[in-house]
Amino acid sequence: MSILNSGIVPVGSTGYDIPYSARFNDDDSAYLSRTPSVAGNRKTWTWSGWVKLGVNGNSQRLFGSHPNTSNLFGILVNAAGDIFTWSNLGGAASLRHTTSDLLRDPSAWYHLTFVLDTTQATATNRFKAYKNGTLMTTSAYTAPALNSDQYINATTAQWIGKSQYSGYYDGYLAEVNFVDGQALTPADFGETDATYGHWKPIEYTGSYGTNGFYLDFKDSGSLGNDANGSNNWTPTNLAATDQMLDSPTNNFATFNAVVPQNVYGGTNALGGSLLEGNLRANTAAGQWNSFVPTITMDSDSSNYYYEVYVLTVGTSNDVQLKVQRPDLTGSVGVNSSGNFIAGDIIGFTVGSNTIKWYKNGTLQATISSALSGLYYMVFAGANACQIIANFGQDSSFAGNKTAQGNQDSNSIGDFYYTPPTGFLALCTQNLPEPTVVPSEHFNTVTYTGTGSSASHTIGFRPNLVWGKKRNAAQNNWLINDVGDANKWLSSDGTGAEGSEANGTTFDTNGFTTASNDLFYNNGGNYVVWSWKGNGTGTAVSNTDGSIESTVSANVDAGFSIVSYTGTGSAGTIGHGLSSAPEMVILKGRDFADNWYVWHEALAATEVIRLDITNAKVSSDLFSNTEPTASVFSIKAGYNLTGRDFITYCFHSVEGYSKVGSYTGNGSADGTFVHCGFRPAYVMIKKTDAVGSWHTIDAERIGYNPRNDVLLPDSNSAEQTNYGVQARDILSNGFKMRDPNGGTNASGGTFIFLAFAETPFKYTNAR
Repeated sequence: MSILNSGIVPVGSTGYDIPYSARFNDDDSAYLSRTPSVAGNRKTWTWSGWVKLGVNGNSQRLFGSHPNTSNLFGILVNAAGDIFTWSNLGGAASLRHTTSDLLRDPSAWYHLTFVLDTTQATATNRFKAYKNGTLMTTSAYTAPALNSDQYINATTAQWIGKSQYSGYYDGYLAEVNFVDGQALTPADFGETDATYGHWKPIEYTGSYGTNGFYLDFKDSGSLGNDANGSNNWTPTNLAATDQMLDSPTNNFATFNAVVPQNVYGGTNALGGSLLEGNLRANTAAGQWNSFVPTITMDSDSSNYYYEVYVLTVGTSNDVQLKVQRPDLTGSVGVNSSGNFIAGDIIGFTVGSNTIKWYKNGTLQATISSALSGLYYMVFAGANACQIIANFGQDSSFAGNKTAQGNQDSNSIGDFYYTPPTGFLALCTQNLPEPTVVPSEHFNTVTYTGTGSSASHTIGFRPNLVWGKKRNAAQNNWLINDVGDANKWLSSDGTGAEGSEANGTTFDTNGFTTASNDLFYNNGGNYVVWSWKGNGTGTAVSNTDGSIESTVSANVDAGFSIVSYTGTGSAGTIGHGLSSAPEMVILKGRDFADNWYVWHEALAATEVIRLDITNAKVSSDLFSNTEPTASVFSIKAGYNLTGRDFITYCFHSVEGYSKVGSYTGNGSADGTFVHCGFRPAYVMIKKTDAVGSWHTIDAERIGYNPRNDVLLPDSNSAEQTNYGVQARDILSNGFKMRDPNGGTNASGGTFIFLAFAETPFKYTNAR
């Protein structure tokens, strides 16, 4: 790669920056090897590295030594996504370690730390695997013998990226440290960010020991060079063009390997493939396949540039390059017919509702459209067409061209042609700064009840808490301080508000639960989701509509709580937000009736109910009128005179919340739903057939897969085996991993409400 580190600190960069990674393409049989000249410490060592996975479903060999079938040591990511570590000494099984955590997110970086210390008296401490600073759970563990020597650090061949007998790594590696003779912790290599809570790298400043090494991949001439000393590794099938700008501190877009390739075009069976770090896309002969990147482009607020090298147009000369909304509507682009041929480099600029496309550096056309908001760059093609994309990380197009090293307007990237002024590479450093810090507006707490009142610190004053007992049947309960904090409503029932004997207090940094059985039963396991309204205990009067309301509104976070009293007439009610709500949840407080929900994916003439499993129904409850930027509407027949109502209003905020919909595919390779952030909470409902509401979150299990489901329409206990591989929370959305009809029925229409744990700009793979 001809681009060099200029010393310019990229825009958006803070703290310790990692400039490079190495791309391992398993189809190239790429790996690093080294045979130590002297043995090191075979009982104690630490391996730390940042990993961005390529294609899922293959065994990914990370690190090992295999002199023969009877004497070996290896660490790999299995095809299922679990980390499997094994060691044989003389044919005896001395170590087996398998994680419950599944690594199946190719859109962002994981930090992995492996620590061997066979001197530990406690067996469970002799081998540990960490992900993003957290000890990973195990599904199986056989401890190595006390004080046993393992084959890492012996004077036998060792590999990074392969096994002697089968399998290669596919993906990226960065900042690989191996410390010989010390059992360290992830805190030696990373730390938790104080603002967004993500795990980020720090510089390792300790010693390395006899066979220790540091691979920073800065020397493109030899990607195996030890930046700390002379313990160099020999690259095999790793070229200078495999040095990449994609790194844990600046994550570049690639094609998203978890999106089924036929979702974005055609209905044929899957057959396309991704190679070269998910930058090369191949369509299958006789099929139509589509591919989308891991990062969306906001055409309203940012200008982006990307390039595509055409390897072949295929037998039908059918290559399409376009932008398209994540919900599949509104595509604009060009196709190959008479436009480009194999060997062409096609450039695109996207921004300000305008697309410009270039061929070999020359402007071909300007396409203006009414398209606005978030878009995917989409490659679609048929019959063995092939392209390689460059979102700013590799202008050699995997060695097919000579890299030119041109940068964008923020001095970031490696482009073949210079991007037009003001246009940027599609990478996390170039994404807009989030307007909302998620942890300041939404929080999930889990706790075990003691039978006594207790306080819970969440970092802000909530205005709505929604709780559920997990280990036994018990009502969902919702409490807000706009109505009456001493009363609660249940989402799984139609009843009027119930009174809380001892009261719930909304505190400056959290809330205090009552001591009764509903909220703090002795031995009960609970989860509570909290939302911030205006962050005070004082709601304000709102006269925007014909019916005066009392509102606690969080304008920045797109959430408001609205209380009003019915007048007996049709009217409008002010919600206090600056944009039209995309989801409205309405319940009568002092009388028995259903919970009514309007969602942006429903027609103005439709509602769905929160407390029952029924499909959507036709209804004029909201006067057949969608909410506006200031009010929502209500019909006379429901606006009962003198009755009290509570309403929760939501609209999407980029990087923090998403009100959306998706279509299920009924497959174990299920639908991927883009959110633009790593979700902390997702609530899902099938709208076109009977089916429960489903709630998952990032707190109750803490790792993938998420098969722990709570049902807002039911008082039942948590379902802890809801689909074997039910769903994953990923760095930029969530992925269905099971054909379960409740969340992934083939052709089913689903609505969802999601809130962020971390915006994608700063997130790790989970």
